[in-house]
Amino acid sequence: LKCQATWLYLEPIFSSPDINAQMPEEGRKFGIVDSYWRDIMTEAVKDTHVLIATAQPNMLGRLRESNVLLEEIQKGLNDYLEKKRLYFPRFFFLSNDELLEILSETKDPMRVQPHLKKCFEGIAKLEFTDDQVITGMISSEKEIVPFTKRIIPAQAKGMVEKWLLQVQEIMISSVRKVIAESYTAYTEMPRKKWVLEWPGQTVIATSSIYWTSEVTAAIQEGGLKKYLEISNRQIDDIVALVRGKLEMGARLTLGALVVIDVHARDVVEKLANDNVSDTNAFDWISQLRYYFDGADTQVHMITTELGYGYEYLGNTGRLVITPLTDRCYRTLMGAMKLNLGGAPEGPAGTGKTETSKDLAKAIAKQCVVFNCSDGLDFKAMGKFFKGLAQAGAWACFDEFNRIELEVLSVIAQQIHSIQTAISMGLKRFVFEGTDLELDPSCTIFITMNPGYAGRAELPDNLKVLFRTVAMMVPDYALISEISLYSMGFVDAPSLAHKIVATYRLCSEQLSSQHHYDYGMRAVKAVLTAAGNLKLRHPDQPENVLVLRSINEVNLPKFLSHDIPLFEGIISDLFPGVVMPKRDLGSLETALISNIRSRGLQPVPWFIEKIVQIYEMILVRHGLMIVGDPLGGKTSTFKVLAGALGDLEKEGDEENRVEYCIMNPKAVTMGQLYGQFDPVSHEWSDGVLANVFREHATSVTDYRKWIIFDG
Repeated sequence: LKCQATWLYLEPIFSSPDINAQMPEEGRKFGIVDSYWRDIMTEAVKDTHVLIATAQPNMLGRLRESNVLLEEIQKGLNDYLEKKRLYFPRFFFLSNDELLEILSETKDPMRVQPHLKKCFEGIAKLEFTDDQVITGMISSEKEIVPFTKRIIPAQAKGMVEKWLLQVQEIMISSVRKVIAESYTAYTEMPRKKWVLEWPGQTVIATSSIYWTSEVTAAIQEGGLKKYLEISNRQIDDIVALVRGKLEMGARLTLGALVVIDVHARDVVEKLANDNVSDTNAFDWISQLRYYFDGADTQVHMITTELGYGYEYLGNTGRLVITPLTDRCYRTLMGAMKLNLGGAPEGPAGTGKTETSKDLAKAIAKQCVVFNCSDGLDFKAMGKFFKGLAQAGAWACFDEFNRIELEVLSVIAQQIHSIQTAISMGLKRFVFEGTDLELDPSCTIFITMNPGYAGRAELPDNLKVLFRTVAMMVPDYALISEISLYSMGFVDAPSLAHKIVATYRLCSEQLSSQHHYDYGMRAVKAVLTAAGNLKLRHPDQPENVLVLRSINEVNLPKFLSHDIPLFEGIISDLFPGVVMPKRDLGSLETALISNIRSRGLQPVPWFIEKIVQIYEMILVRHGLMIVGDPLGGKTSTFKVLAGALGDLEKEGDEENRVEYCIMNPKAVTMGQLYGQFDPVSHEWSDGVLANVFREHATSVTDYRKWIIFDG
């Protein structure tokens, strides 16, 4: 058994000529084992009776010899992977299989493209010329940043990690160069033109640098009130741009910029009202401040000073900064000053992980989020820490207290040794027997949900290494208001209050069902829906759009006796607002033809349900279709999938659906998600993991659904 399991694992690796060329010794040993194993199997197949099949001459001896050889090969393979990882530390965040897939693509650099996202936060693809020279990077939002220097992968002579390391160095210098260029360009043209001409990350960084210096000057001259007017004018300019016609990329950039700008204005307003005249006042130094000295950018907060990380992040949205976020930032930045980690804890949906990720965006660091489960051992964590310490990345371990107590105390030792090395200012240090280079900017965050089942209390030697932040329920109204602003709504304050009031009244008046949810995630879904509607119908009154998005997100999930109550709440909050009939156009015709072709009847109720599912897919990543047997749950999504496919053929802006149906009750938990084989200690992926990986690595634009039916 042992021989068989290892052979199964190694066979596909050594059948790649690239790997064989790089590890000749191990390849030769594997050849011997391979021939032994094939001989034994050929004999066994001839007569499958147990006693005859096992009575081959010298079978036991050959199997034992094979096992010794296989162990040597595996040791050699692991050393080889370790060498590659030490050369390019970001490989530590990949599993062995993923790493081997990358390393076996030595001849064709284009084949490494799908794996880039796992090593770099913002790079989805690299820009290649026809003769395979890399000239720039492309984010998943199709934003292109040119490289300062060209990279020729062929010069690395098949060493993938060599040119990936170049990509990392040049990414940092390219982002640095773009920020410096946009810094000089800022003063040369009006701001509303400037924001459209640079990549999203640069726009935010550079405008933060200017904001810091302008506010500092205003405090010293006592001109805060005047500066407040300028800030308001700048926001109005940007919001006016958002309302116009924009490309997708520019819209994302401006959305993030409004969020940052509004917070900046609120800070200035508070400083002006408190008549701050000293640049060392706590109200001012407790903000995230950006300084630029011509070459480098520094980020300061209270006494903590960090260098800007220059990791390319792509063009992504940013979180609304509430007083809670600010307090969390302050604690985390304070922790870094003391070389400790940060540990936000609190109930679900309060933004623990998101705030840690957002702070990493503000400082442009790679932030690796890792979900901890009870199956983690210290070896897996050790591998992770080696990568962190060398790459200088940040890690956020989610639900950290799920890990078992015995493992946690070993992890405490590992983290402690890294933190000691940083505070001693070492360049290299020994970690678990390996000599590593140390990048002192690496930090570890952990998030915890106290009071769940199956969670442990952290041991004391671990608690000492982290500063905790208690996260409470965030300010929904403020978040909704600023999000609506960034989507181009004028009347944001009153609409935001109506959204929050709707949810408050619902939770008080409607019946309590398991699938009702009135938390942050529900509010977020309404905001996303409102933003999509605003893009499609820019001329409709704003309260109609918000009312429609509240309806679209909530109506489908209410039970029949709750609907009249909900409609009562809505009509009180939005008096006299009439919902226009929606125009489904080509979708409806496609649906009806699909319903007929399946031998069903196109009754209005059925069509309505299908449309509700379609609208839900647009605002949520996952959804549940709930109902009695024979209620038409399976038919609805099949009809919808068919209709979307027809629309694609007619050339509408829609993609056809690839779906995969599985019945989770028909297999065991292990077969569904994946499991360790107790005999061979091999991890085998489950059905779900395989399907998911297939969908994730596919390069088509089709919609992909995984359906648990049954």
